[in-house]
Amino acid sequence: MVSNGNRISTRALPGVLLAALLAVPAMSASAEGTAEISRGQQYYEKICAKCHEAGIGPVLLGRGLPEVIFTTIPRSGLRAMPAFRVSDIDDATLQSLAKYLANSKPKP
Repeated sequence: MVSNGNRISTRALPGVLLAALLAVPAMSASAEGTAEISRGQQYYEKICAKCHEAGIGPVLLGRGLPEVIFTTIPRSGLRAMPAFRVSDIDDATLQSLAKYLANSKPKP
């Protein structure tokens, strides 16, 4: 990149614009991933942890289970685990929660 003080050469301008355009989707994807995990983590801490970290339900963090486990069981229920309706947790939040749990590390 040719620079002339604080100015960018007109020859370098197409390359700079291309680099900027390519960087925007990467930054957006990164921000979306963080927000999605954050929403799933918030729901886990507010609702799920009340049983799953109190010895009532099994430990979920750090199990390495696939996301489908964490989307299917909450909708249908299993043994003492109640089924959660869409009015309890919407599909987007459930998917975010599943992603958070599937990628979580065990608590120390």
